[in-house]
Amino acid sequence: MSSTFRLMRLVITLMLFGPSICFGQHRGFSYELLNEVGTYRLVSLTYSHKLDNTEGITFVIDKQRGDTIYRMDKFLHGFVGLSRDGQTVAHLISEENGKALTESRLEFFRGGKGFDEAKLSKLISYQLEEAEKLNRLPKSGWLKNDSILHRMASNPFYVSEDKLFVSFEGPTLMVFDMNQMFHIYTGNGANHFFQNYYAIPSAPYRTTFDWGEYIPTGFPETLQEKEFNIVLSKALDSESAIPEDAKYRVEIELKLNRYGQTDIRKAQVFSIKSNDVDGKLSDKLAKALEGLTLSTSLLPPDHPAWIFAENFWLK
Repeated sequence: MSSTFRLMRLVITLMLFGPSICFGQHRGFSYELLNEVGTYRLVSLTYSHKLDNTEGITFVIDKQRGDTIYRMDKFLHGFVGLSRDGQTVAHLISEENGKALTESRLEFFRGGKGFDEAKLSKLISYQLEEAEKLNRLPKSGWLKNDSILHRMASNPFYVSEDKLFVSFEGPTLMVFDMNQMFHIYTGNGANHFFQNYYAIPSAPYRTTFDWGEYIPTGFPETLQEKEFNIVLSKALDSESAIPEDAKYRVEIELKLNRYGQTDIRKAQVFSIKSNDVDGKLSDKLAKALEGLTLSTSLLPPDHPAWIFAENFWLK
C-alpha cells in the first residue's frame, strides 16, 4: 500500500469522526465559533498577536448547560470546524508567515486531545488571490471570471447540509458525507462543486473579538502603578534614559497571567557600544525578576494570560 493511499485513508477516517462540522474563517484574533446546530460553542483565545501564533487556550462549552466540556492548551488560528456533538474539532492550517503552504496541514482533535493529522494539497483560494493581485485572471481555465469556480476558490473549507467540502489546487475537491460516514468524492473540483453545490453558508457562526479591545498597548506596571523601567533601574543600579543617551538596551519578554504572576521568557542586557549581550548584567537581571508580580490591567478581557515584549533603555 503506497504512502499516499495510506494518508488518504487516514484523512477519510479522521473526517468521519466529526459529523456535520461547521466551519470558521481562516485567521482571526481570539474568537468564538458555534457548531452547525448552535448547541456547542468553541472559544479560542490567543496569548499574543504574533503571526502564526499558537499560544493560547481553546475550550468547548455546552450552550444549554453552560458547562465547559473540555479545553486545549493552544490557539487555533486556521480554519476551524466543530462537530454536532461538540467533541470533534477540525483545524486546517494553510499558510505560514502570510504565505500559502504547498501542503496544508489538517489536524483533528477529539474530546480535547489530538486525534491525528495529515498533509494535504495547497488550498485553491491562494491561486485565485495570486492571480487577482497580479491582475492576471485568465480568459480560459478554472481561474477565469466564472462565478461557480470563484465561489469554490472563495470558500475552500465549509459545510453545506451534511457534506464537508475542502477545495485544493487543481482544482480538486474532497467531499465527505458526515451522516453516513462515507467518502463521496475526490477529483475534479469544478464539476463536482457545480453538481453538489446547494448553498454555501453566509458568514460562519464565528465572531472575532474586536482588534482594538483585545490587543493591549503598553507594558504592565508594578502593583504600585509604577512603570516597569523602575523595576529595571533598581535591579541594575541604573537610570532610565532615552535611546540617544543610553548605555544599555534591555530586551524583555514575559507572559503575564490573570493572577499577576510572570513567566520571564527573555531578559537580556545589551551594550549599546558593542551591541553584545552583557552576560553578567543579564544574569543579575534574571535573578532580580524571579517571582515578579505585575498589574493585570492590560490583559485583554476574559484572556487568562498575555505575552508582552518591550525594549527599555538605561544609563
